[in-house]
Amino acid sequence: MKMIGKLLKLAGKIVLALLAFLFVCILLYFGKLKFEELQAHREIKEVQAEMKPLSAEYIPENISILSIGEAAHGCKEMQELKLSVFKEMVEKRGFTAFALEADYGECAEINRYIQGGEGSAEEMAQKFAFPIYHTKEMAELISWMREWNESAPEEKKVRFYGFDMQDPEGSYAFLKEYSLSHKLTSEEEFAKNLDCIKGENFSLNEKNAGEVIAFLDSLKEKAEKNPEEAQKETGNTADEQEGTNKQAFKENLDFLMELNTVRQAAETWLSKENSSVLRDRDMEENVKKILEIEQKIGSGKLVISAHDGHIQKENPIYNSMGVLLTKDFGEAYYAIGTDVWKVTDNIKVIGEAKRTVQRFVSVDTLAAQARFAKGKQYALYFSSITDEKSKVYQLIHTPMEMLQLGEGYSFLMRFLPNSYRVKSAPVQRYDSIIYLYEGNPIELLEKK
Repeated sequence: MKMIGKLLKLAGKIVLALLAFLFVCILLYFGKLKFEELQAHREIKEVQAEMKPLSAEYIPENISILSIGEAAHGCKEMQELKLSVFKEMVEKRGFTAFALEADYGECAEINRYIQGGEGSAEEMAQKFAFPIYHTKEMAELISWMREWNESAPEEKKVRFYGFDMQDPEGSYAFLKEYSLSHKLTSEEEFAKNLDCIKGENFSLNEKNAGEVIAFLDSLKEKAEKNPEEAQKETGNTADEQEGTNKQAFKENLDFLMELNTVRQAAETWLSKENSSVLRDRDMEENVKKILEIEQKIGSGKLVISAHDGHIQKENPIYNSMGVLLTKDFGEAYYAIGTDVWKVTDNIKVIGEAKRTVQRFVSVDTLAAQARFAKGKQYALYFSSITDEKSKVYQLIHTPMEMLQLGEGYSFLMRFLPNSYRVKSAPVQRYDSIIYLYEGNPIELLEKK
């Protein structure tokens, strides 16, 4: 019995020693994180001399695609930047289109409102499948675009697109109405093949994806075979006929784009390829097609908006959308990243339907300097920083921690800061960055 007692005491001491060691390790770990935060927060006066406001005058004139990124989806200020950037490029550079990381179908419905359709901007913001866009800030972007079109001449009117394909439900109603009105299929045949993407009955899966793709391909073939059918004579005046033909042409483009994005959604069920690789390649393909549309009916200049991870020009993990756009367009593609020193983010809980509000710090030295900028926000345009001996040049060419917060939260992220930060030289990923000192959470609009 004495031996057992001694062993138990020894085991107790070992457990206590392990707990004490673990406690010290935790203190050292979080102490190191706090020290890094304090170091990154120090003032750098040389950066203040390079601070610029958001302005089109600092952006090259020869670009056809300008992207504005989000370091965090659930940050209000980053949604406000979408409108700020788009207004600059519309008013000062003649851009005529905005495309969002959202499905083409739902954005096409929003675009019809922007072109004078019924409803309200708040109702349109609720059309998005992603709840992160159900905000006052997105409604303000939609409202501004509609108001611009009310007084703009035809050649300067703006349009709203989506280039994602994760939620094909938004395309169901338009595809059905167009297919039936143009006699591309019967109602029975349409229901048999595409009711699986209908919102309340959504059941697209690996078993029916092949049949969906085959049906979509048959619709596309019929629509492309007789495009002039949509522009047949109606007995209207020449001006009325021209307007009818333009409307029919745009509806045909919408139809083909919505067919394509629903097809992409179906392909994800059959592909053995990594889903992130496939999605970004599809998004890049869609951006190129949207640009082709704008080259026919608009300025041929496009602002796109997505998470920083999608728009960045270099990605060490895989060829994301921005990497592919850089390869295809070179200097005609311009990427504006965003970063924030500290953000209170409205973020979805991983594996659950609810959302939570959480605070994160980027430890980005350059984002910390935003506390000295007007409005605690500024931009660095890297092409104008050319003195290799300057402190700012060295900083933008040195790998540093930057926030890249996705749409998914777990408490484990508190112990794994690399799960919401990336380390890279800013100039390698972006052409410029808009830095914020502090970001606040989005507030979701209440459904009416």
